[in-house]
Amino acid sequence: ILYSQRQRPHPLQYLTVEPQLANQGPSERRMVTNEPSFVFTVLLSCLVLSLNLSFTLGFLPSQQVTGASPHHLDHLQQSNAYVRRLSNDGTRLFQTKEEDKEPSTEGGGGGEETMEQIQQRLAQLGMAWKHEIDFHSEEFRNSNIDKKSTRVPGCVATVHVWAIIEDDDNSSLVSIRGNSDAIVSKGLLNLLSQYLSTKTVEEVLALDASTITDQLRVRKALSQGRNDGIANMLQVIQRQLSSSPELLLEETADVEPSTDHLKTKVNGQTKKVALLLSGGVDSSVALHLLLRQGYSVTPFYLKIWLEDEMAHLGECPWEDDVDTCQQVCNQAGVELEIISLQDQYHERVMQHTLTEAAQGRTPNPDILCNSRVKFGCFLDYLADKRAGEFDFIASGHYAQLQRTKEASVFNDEDAADGGGGDKDNTEPVRLRRAPDPVKDQSYFLCALQQFQLQKLLFPIGHLEKWQVRELAEEFQLPNRHRPDSQGLCFLGKVKFSDFLNIHLGIKEGEIIDAFSGEAIGRHKGVWYHTVGQRKGIGKSLFPLATAKGPWYVVAKDPKKNIVYASNQYDEDVFAQARSEFHVENIHWIAGEPPSNNNDDGTTSTFQFDMKIRHGPRLVVGNLELLEDNDGIIKLAQKDGGLAPGQYVVFYDSDDANCLGGGIISERHWAKFLLDAKERRTSMNETVSA
Repeated sequence: ILYSQRQRPHPLQYLTVEPQLANQGPSERRMVTNEPSFVFTVLLSCLVLSLNLSFTLGFLPSQQVTGASPHHLDHLQQSNAYVRRLSNDGTRLFQTKEEDKEPSTEGGGGGEETMEQIQQRLAQLGMAWKHEIDFHSEEFRNSNIDKKSTRVPGCVATVHVWAIIEDDDNSSLVSIRGNSDAIVSKGLLNLLSQYLSTKTVEEVLALDASTITDQLRVRKALSQGRNDGIANMLQVIQRQLSSSPELLLEETADVEPSTDHLKTKVNGQTKKVALLLSGGVDSSVALHLLLRQGYSVTPFYLKIWLEDEMAHLGECPWEDDVDTCQQVCNQAGVELEIISLQDQYHERVMQHTLTEAAQGRTPNPDILCNSRVKFGCFLDYLADKRAGEFDFIASGHYAQLQRTKEASVFNDEDAADGGGGDKDNTEPVRLRRAPDPVKDQSYFLCALQQFQLQKLLFPIGHLEKWQVRELAEEFQLPNRHRPDSQGLCFLGKVKFSDFLNIHLGIKEGEIIDAFSGEAIGRHKGVWYHTVGQRKGIGKSLFPLATAKGPWYVVAKDPKKNIVYASNQYDEDVFAQARSEFHVENIHWIAGEPPSNNNDDGTTSTFQFDMKIRHGPRLVVGNLELLEDNDGIIKLAQKDGGLAPGQYVVFYDSDDANCLGGGIISERHWAKFLLDAKERRTSMNETVSA
């Protein structure tokens, strides 16, 4: 600064330029630098530097700052104190300073901190995190885990976490160490660590990973990726604790679900199970568990791959699958049977999928595959060709069934009448979520009926994915290292867009700004886009529009062949369209809606936990039943994309029961587009006036 004063005048000094010299050139201009102004300039500059330095030091951990301002160190310690209070009461994390000074009184209390304040404190907690993992330490080398098992999947950043059990008098507490290359992720590690520090191992294992950010009160301040990331952190911790040598784990037979109501023998006859074997690890483990429980098991491979139509698009997976199934059966000593359901699949699933896509909807073939093929056509096949031979159908789905009475043996009348035999002698079977929130597949089973559930077994539904993998190692399955399958069951390695291209082709049309009504791009078919889509739409937009993004697909009009998009998707104007919607074709697994008596005496409005799509995330919403199995849903928060044609699935808020589901309608987006058109008309009339 002093050097610059010699080279050119400071801006403040122009206040003292002599008037008669104001119009002279730079070389002739003589500045009048009075001493008080120069001193003031230097002091002001020093003050700015000191403020910047203090601001910087305020975000450094207290252990690494020497001579930092006590005020800023105290500010950082307060952040840690807030987390410790969360560990004590288990309910609150971030609160206002007024709440911190005085306990809230009845009828009063301040509000929660804003998103910006929460994110700031997470950054502070991240800077303060010091419990790093030393992978080369003797302590880590002597543990029963490796570096690979500490990696947290699905995180935005690279995150490793290590759970250590520490004995504390009469209980075992959990201590967390972790590494990350992102400050916010370190803050989440710090937050989670201090929240778990006062909990026993049993309490940590009982936590629901899908709702952990709600318990920590940080969901609203985090992106969906970071919300999923902290849920995955907890899952890794729970997995490590469950496999820790300090815990006395039960043997495999002890963790299997109770089957007292499902006797493997009746009158001396062993019950027979038809198992759907896919070649994956899950169904293979299910086979071995059933055999160990004493059932007589016949594995079936269902051939639904449409190789005649799509072989030129990619590799045919069913041959590899059959080969793997054969190896698994040879090891288990059972005979594999292969049946083809290609025609039935084409008629009941594929045609429906194409029809829905052509109408601009986003279908879910996997839900139809379960209800119409695996537990539909296959059940018909057994009833027709193998009547009375099998007592149950089993699969490797991650879901649980709760029975109160002995399930009846199905016969040829069961599948034919769709009623499941004598209803008076059987209690409804409840479908429940699996304990693994990521792998839970109850969403895909929401369209099943009671006559189907009465005949089903899900041998691995009570297990988490890592436990299934460990059992595969224990059983030394030939496919134990095979990766999980991805995508739709009938497509294999073929992309869904390529499948649509073959059957629906290309039909170009305009992409319209939902607010301005202007054309901003060209699409190749409404079926290639889905509501809520952001990824991939940019390549269809005009260059000028691309610069104004990000753009989201908000609606489609297949009759006019228009895709509507908006770059205001996160604004308040979309709040209602992203949280309130119509649902049609509601199906109840028990055959009727659950009993409901609200405080106001109404019985047509329900509050459920809901899944808008497959995954660990549950949202709270109210369902108001209308006529003809329709309804209106109001979610407690905005959703990322309410795509017509997709399913919304209902769960009991008090437990994990899957109650049923319905299909999202286009009506809410039609209303939004109509409102947007009226707004444009009103604006044009105003401009004209």
